[in-house]
Amino acid sequence: MPKYFKKAQSLDQKLQIANERIELFNSEEEAFGWEITVYPLRNTTYNTLQPFLKLYEIGLEFTTKHKDWMDGPMSKVVPDQVDGDVNNYWRQLYKLERQFQNQPIARKMAAKLRGKVDEFKENLPLVLTLFNPGMRDRHWDAVSDIIGYAFKPTDETNLSKIIEMNLNEFTGKFENISEAASKEYSLEKSLEKMGKEWKDIEFGLVPYRETGTCILSGVDDIQLLLDDHIVKAQTMRGSPYIKPFEAEIVGWEHTLVLLQEILDEWLKVQISWLYLEPIFSSPDIMAQMPEEGRRFATVDKTWKEIIKQVAQDRHCMAVVKIEKMLERFKKSNELLELILKGLNAYLEKKRLFFPRFFFLSNDELLEILSETKDPTRVQPHLRKCFEGIYTFFFSNESKFH
Repeated sequence: MPKYFKKAQSLDQKLQIANERIELFNSEEEAFGWEITVYPLRNTTYNTLQPFLKLYEIGLEFTTKHKDWMDGPMSKVVPDQVDGDVNNYWRQLYKLERQFQNQPIARKMAAKLRGKVDEFKENLPLVLTLFNPGMRDRHWDAVSDIIGYAFKPTDETNLSKIIEMNLNEFTGKFENISEAASKEYSLEKSLEKMGKEWKDIEFGLVPYRETGTCILSGVDDIQLLLDDHIVKAQTMRGSPYIKPFEAEIVGWEHTLVLLQEILDEWLKVQISWLYLEPIFSSPDIMAQMPEEGRRFATVDKTWKEIIKQVAQDRHCMAVVKIEKMLERFKKSNELLELILKGLNAYLEKKRLFFPRFFFLSNDELLEILSETKDPTRVQPHLRKCFEGIYTFFFSNESKFH
C-alpha cells in the first residue's frame, strides 16, 4: 500500500505540473488571439488516477490509525474523532467500490479494506464508552462492579488488551456510565472555562481630578460577563450530574454573587462620592456642616484605602479577596445616606431663611454656600432669584448697588 500510494502521488504531481504548463500555453494562445488548444488526454488520465490515489490514501491512513487505535495508549484515542474517521472511511470505500465496477482488482482491494473497517466498527461501542475522556475513578469503580473484578486502565492499557478481556458483552451496561461521565465532563470543562475567562479581566481605574485617587470606569463588559456566568453557574448547580463538583460550583457561584454585590455597592458609593467630594472639599461647607463633614471624611478615607488596594492588583478575582470589602462599602453607603439627608436638611433650612433660594437647584445653592467669603459668587444665579435683575456691581467697600 505505501508503495502504490507513493507511485500514485508521483503521477499526480506530474499531472499537476502538466496542468500548470497547459494553463501557461493557453494564456499565451489567448494573448495572441489564437485558438485555445485542448488537452483531453491529461484530463482523462487525471480522472482515471484519482480513484486509485484516493483508495491508496485511505488504505494507508486507516492502516496507520488502526495501529494507533488498537495498540496506542487510551489517553491518545479521541472517541468522537475515531467514530467520525471510521464512518467516513466506510462511506468513501463504498463509493470507490462502485467506481471500480470495471476494475476487478481495485474493486477487490476496496472491498477488502472496507471489510477491515467493518471489523473495527464492531469495537466502536467499547471505544465510545471506555475511552471517554470524562471517565474518572468513580466511573471505573462502577465498571468494575459490572464486570465483577477490579479494573482501572493504566498507561499500558490499550484497545487490544480490552478486547482480549472480552468486555464487548458489557458495552450496553457501560453506556449509562459513559453518558454520565460525558455530562459530568462537560460540566467540569464549563466550570474550568468560566474560571479561565476571568483570569485576565481587570477593573479599569482612572485618576480623578486633583484628589490623588482614582475612580472605577468601563465596567459594562464586566457586568455583562458577570450576569452571564451567574446564570450559567445557577443552571449548572441544578443539573443532576453536578454532584461530583457540587462544592466547587457552589463556591464559584458564591464568588460571582459576592463580586456582583461588591460592584453594586462600589458604584453606589462612587456616584455619591463624586457628588459630595467637591462640596466637602470647601472649608466653608465643612465649617457649616461639621457632623456631615466628619462622616464624609470617614467615607473618603475608606474610599482611598480601597482604591489603593485595588490598584495593587486590578484582577476581578483578586479584588473579591480584599478583606471585608463588601462590608466597608455598605458602611460607606450608610454614611453617605446620612450625609445626603443632612445636606438636604441644611439646604432646606437655608431656603426657609431666604425663600429666594427656592428658585435655585441644590448644586447652584451649594456653589454659593461653599464660597461665603466671596459674595460675587452669587452673580451667575441672580436672574433666577430676582425678577428684573441681571447683575450686581460690587465696590471695593463690599457694598453693591
